[in-house]
Amino acid sequence: MERSAIYHRPASEMAYMADKQNYRLQLKTKHRDITRVRVIFGAPQMLVKDSGQTDAWEYATKEMDKRLQNGIYDVWEVKLPIPATRKLKYAFHLLDREGNELLYDANLMQLYTPKAVQEMTGFLTPYLVLDETATTPEWTQKMIWYRLMPDRFANGDQKKDLKDTLEWGQKADKAKFFGGDLQGIIDKLDHIQGLGFNGIYLSPVFDAYSNHKFDTIDYYEIDPAFGTKEKFKELIEAIHQRGMKVMLDITCDHLSDFSLQWQDVRKYGARSSFAKWFLIKEFPVRYVPSELPDYSERLTYEALNNNPHMPKVDLENPEVQAHFGNILTYWTRNFDIDGWSIADSNEIPAAFKRYLLETLRQVKADIYLLGNTIAKKAEHDDVFAGNNSIDVRELVEGTFITKNIPPTELAYALNEHQLRADPSTLSASLLAADSPQTQRILAKCEGNVQLLRAVLAFMFMQPESPSILYGTEKGIKAGTEAALQPCMEWKDDQASAEMQRFLKTLLAMRIRYNNVLCEGSFEWGQCSNQYSYLSFSRRLGDKRLFALFNLGYGSIKIILPQNCKLLLGQNLVEQDKRLGQTGFAIVEL
Repeated sequence: MERSAIYHRPASEMAYMADKQNYRLQLKTKHRDITRVRVIFGAPQMLVKDSGQTDAWEYATKEMDKRLQNGIYDVWEVKLPIPATRKLKYAFHLLDREGNELLYDANLMQLYTPKAVQEMTGFLTPYLVLDETATTPEWTQKMIWYRLMPDRFANGDQKKDLKDTLEWGQKADKAKFFGGDLQGIIDKLDHIQGLGFNGIYLSPVFDAYSNHKFDTIDYYEIDPAFGTKEKFKELIEAIHQRGMKVMLDITCDHLSDFSLQWQDVRKYGARSSFAKWFLIKEFPVRYVPSELPDYSERLTYEALNNNPHMPKVDLENPEVQAHFGNILTYWTRNFDIDGWSIADSNEIPAAFKRYLLETLRQVKADIYLLGNTIAKKAEHDDVFAGNNSIDVRELVEGTFITKNIPPTELAYALNEHQLRADPSTLSASLLAADSPQTQRILAKCEGNVQLLRAVLAFMFMQPESPSILYGTEKGIKAGTEAALQPCMEWKDDQASAEMQRFLKTLLAMRIRYNNVLCEGSFEWGQCSNQYSYLSFSRRLGDKRLFALFNLGYGSIKIILPQNCKLLLGQNLVEQDKRLGQTGFAIVEL
């Protein structure tokens, strides 16, 4: 028994309240070193009245299950019922292959005996009170998001187009508009739902200067280029009538320099009623322009990414907090918004996040708040239901596309990622193949559609909610940032038709096996750096899925179990029992 590999950290991601009735524990051990783990648990014993002696501790035991496995370690997990006292005492009883038994508690690793159990200190929890801000809406664990930018998706009402609107399909220009609008989205809901998506994730729709609308001027108005509030309400109702959810993008850490608040500061300086709303170093507010219109190194105020047109606000100011709380409340209450993606959430104070969540839950109990950030290691938020899993996407790209991360290292890194969060947080987080702020995933694959399919299939087998940017189903490659994303291509050719058929199958598989993929165990199988392939299985109850991906330049031998059901595959030559380059097979065992 490798004692140095046995690890548990109390009051952490390895020990916390899963819900009001259960406490979740995780334990790390060397891979295949331990065959069985029981948790010994109960309320801490009390002193017998007037005796000065401790009463015998009454406890129960519960088996732990393996949640994660790779070639280095195993992760065990269990949920324990919380006693009426709201306090827990627990320890781990481990058994190895040779029959050795160990008792592991907060102070000692010792031989297991009933006497040792009675005399142990144990791991002790404080009084357990559920933090309501940490709960996750149940519906978020079943989502597959289709993300779109209204200006680039579909033009349904050409009467409201601006005079200099570009012809649909022209090369994108940072300062130009294409006329996409809310009516266009309504007209194309059949397309989105037909692919199997059950959620629509909209980039900002509020009145703004740019075509991408991340520089909001008025949060209480729909941008006239997109339509009216009435049309927006019609869109939301149409989405809900189809049983789908809708999530909106919003920025809360800065305002546009066209906003009324900033214009007032520019005019009145320190005497402005909004002077304390912003992070201003000195008055009057000013900046020295550079060769780039959206960048300056010399400003008298804090600005997002040194963009002088996006002054940052003080989110610890109660007036600013109330401002954004009122905005999100207005749209949630009056338009029945299901979720909000909060930009740059890693730079937002935790107190403000709690304020937003508590405020919105008074309007809609199952509101979903997603932390949207480009920062790595930010996917496990203590307040929001989930976050963008940026580092997971980069790990997958590093193994599948750039090939600078060996398969065994990917397996280890993904286990570490999953170990840091509970399953509900992972499944409520977002795993996006690409976004308006990134290069298109097909471009990263250098136009290799088969490689794209392999990447998407692997991502859809992870616990997070998958997200695809509009046009992925059409083979769009252009686009590196929000202002330069291309128009949706609505005409189909053979390649786009094939891609859409693949996505329909992939999404149907995700929906059918959602519980297994969100809640099930994750066991890595054979992974080879030399031949560049990896395999893993996902299991929940009697349901088990197995997946094998060939990342190398040649084919590999594959022997699938008898009577297995092939769910999705590529470059699989069954008669030769070979899996070709960029090939994969996902089966139900």
